[in-house]
Amino acid sequence: MATFPEEIRPLFQDTLEMLSLTWKCFRGADPGALDTAEALGDGIRKRENELTEGLLATRPGGEDLPFIPGHLERIGDATGGMVRCLRGMYTEGVVFTEGGVREVDVLFERALELTQCACDLAFTGNRVLARHIEIESMRFQDLAGDFARAHEERLIQGICLPNSSSAYLAMLDHLREIVRHARRIGSRVAPRALQPPGPPASA
Repeated sequence: MATFPEEIRPLFQDTLEMLSLTWKCFRGADPGALDTAEALGDGIRKRENELTEGLLATRPGGEDLPFIPGHLERIGDATGGMVRCLRGMYTEGVVFTEGGVREVDVLFERALELTQCACDLAFTGNRVLARHIEIESMRFQDLAGDFARAHEERLIQGICLPNSSSAYLAMLDHLREIVRHARRIGSRVAPRALQPPGPPASA
């Protein structure tokens, strides 16, 4: 496994902080923190370009590592989409049902955990962690699909109002995108860890 460049650690940290702040805002802790989250997103986009150019200039073209800042930028972009959803909800007075709040909260927590795991994997190369990201990201997508279907049922039954439906579904899409890129980071950092074990060597 290639050594992961230490200069990317701050980009991971800002991405995690942006996601964490946005989750706290969803939970109603501090809506004003959305400004800080947006500022972090701007910084992530700027530094992604610089880091990618630097890594491409100093690393062999066949390595996947130079492309990891781009995945962090995409996580930041998806989190920025969550920020815009929350701003719209605050402005328009949109609220979710208890079920909707619980579902988005669960997915937020898992998306943050998987992004943290991707960061830890990048600097430890832990194969067990790589496998965890692969498996849990697939479970996440299945769970998000289940939640989307439950949401449709609430909408049909009139429990969920149409004006909150678009915000809910947009949040699910953004969270799915975050986890998709966390999984891509895992597969780029430790591709061999994600392969099934081969037959034992003969004596």
